Amino acid sequence: MKRDQIIFISASLLSFLVPFVIYFLTANPYLTFTDNGELMGVCVTLGIAHPTGYPLFAILGHLWSLIPLPISKTFQMNLLASVWTALASLVFFHATFSLLKILQVQTSNKNKKEVETDQTGIILLSLISSLTFSFARTIWGEATSLEVYSLQLLIFNSILFIAFEYIRNNYNSKLLFLLVFLVGLGFSNHLTTILITPSILFIILFHYSGKIYFSKPKLKSLLLLLIPFIGGLSLYIYLPLRSSQFPLFNWGWVSRSLDKFLYHVTGKQYRVWMFSSSETISENFDKFISNLPFTFAYIGLILVLVGFLYLLIKNRYILYFLLLSLASCLFYALNYQIHDIETYFSLAYISLILLSVAGLYFLWVRFKWWSAISILIPILLIFLNFKENDDSKNNLVVTYTKNIVDNLEPNAIVISAQWDYFCSAFWYLQKVEGYRKDVVLIEKELLRRTWYLEQLRRWYPDVISRSKTEMDKYLAQLELFESEKPFDVNEIQFRFENLLRSFVAKNLGQRPIYITYDILQNELDRRPFLEYEQVPQGFALRLLPEYKDIQTDFKKISTEPFERFINNESHLVQGIIQATATNLVYLESYNRLQGRTELADSLIKIIEKLSKQ
Repeated sequence: MKRDQIIFISASLLSFLVPFVIYFLTANPYLTFTDNGELMGVCVTLGIAHPTGYPLFAILGHLWSLIPLPISKTFQMNLLASVWTALASLVFFHATFSLLKILQVQTSNKNKKEVETDQTGIILLSLISSLTFSFARTIWGEATSLEVYSLQLLIFNSILFIAFEYIRNNYNSKLLFLLVFLVGLGFSNHLTTILITPSILFIILFHYSGKIYFSKPKLKSLLLLLIPFIGGLSLYIYLPLRSSQFPLFNWGWVSRSLDKFLYHVTGKQYRVWMFSSSETISENFDKFISNLPFTFAYIGLILVLVGFLYLLIKNRYILYFLLLSLASCLFYALNYQIHDIETYFSLAYISLILLSVAGLYFLWVRFKWWSAISILIPILLIFLNFKENDDSKNNLVVTYTKNIVDNLEPNAIVISAQWDYFCSAFWYLQKVEGYRKDVVLIEKELLRRTWYLEQLRRWYPDVISRSKTEMDKYLAQLELFESEKPFDVNEIQFRFENLLRSFVAKNLGQRPIYITYDILQNELDRRPFLEYEQVPQGFALRLLPEYKDIQTDFKKISTEPFERFINNESHLVQGIIQATATNLVYLESYNRLQGRTELADSLIKIIEKLSKQ
């Protein structure tokens, strides 16, 4: 084996192993925020996830869950995100190497022999760039817990790698078919694949040979590309097929009709948050800019500028390709009104890192091995981002969930809308690990979706059957809403509240019933429960027809993790700390009223600790 081949293989392995070791050390071994519990449950049970369904994610996640590893199942599933992100780093190494080869051939005046002697330098620059990608804050953040975005990083980088290989190999038709297949496959994981589509269309329609020219593709050739695209996209057939088998997690129940399938896979319910206001653009842009130093360790931003200027002069074809990806990503992400928008900037950050690769190449051509000092960038990124991305001791969600559930009486019903901190995690714990099977959880906001009512009938038939009349009346209006047919806003709200009332009224004699504090934050939400006494018991409020003293077992409540994370700036971490403090305020006020002054005073001290920002 030649020396360059050994160096290439070694660097390639390092581009995977180095980030994977760091990801392993910082991965979350527990359930964590938002969709993490639901997605774990979907993977383990081979179910259907929230819109848009993510069939590729579900299938690969299920196969991973079947591997017998000597660790907890939650840690195993979170490690899958580490594997996918480390593989994305490996593919980014190859994509960067391919890009540098394009720049080397198309911008260099050297002869072939001289080009070959520069192989080691190209490999080094590729490794540095892949490690920069790996330890950028947003990218690293996707490697520590299971979500769909880590797989999407791998898909984005695979598309970029094949795109560069397609250009490098003189627009080889076989590579084009593979490229289009990967785009289709990308859509079967996440619809943000559309963000890279303009760049792919650009290289299909335009070629480069010294200057950019229109390739005049025949219509027949373009139509043929639909075959590999549909081949990748066809994985969506998994959703109705699996849904019809009634898996434990069957979000959307897409097997009911074509309309329900399309409603789910197009993410129709999320459109309300898209292109909503100019304030959203401003806020998201601030988030994008604030993350740049933690993507390039500050000094790498200079390389981005150098790379832009270099490509502007030497290779506008590659520049346009990268700028299209950057622009389409920003156009979409800046107009999307969600809290965790940072993950949607990933393609933009990738595009900027590839611009910095061109800058690195320019410095390497001019200064040779002095440019190797750029290895400081990924090293600095590790130090800059380690604390922010170290989730190895983050047991906040599990602790919060058990603070709610462990104090519930047997066979309790709990009504909550705390998806980010409680409901998603409890779904997994109950349905997969068998934790508190006696508890009935009703997620209030999901009651606004027809599929969830059907899911409740299957999960908790004895409880839900008592409200059949109210549920059927509500479903009639809800179907009109989902089908975009005329419906009465006041009537659907009335039936919604009536359904909630019936859950309480028709089960209160048989089961203890609770709500979580968030239900009381909105006048409409709390209206169905106003006729009942609301007595705090643990981190939930028990509904009673008449007042009686109920004590909390404080041995079943832990606040230490929340005190430990008090300085973490994540909005989710701060949110769950605030939720903990709010629950403690309810408990403090109640116990003080009951004359348990010493206990109330001890709770005040904890509340004060959690309130320090």
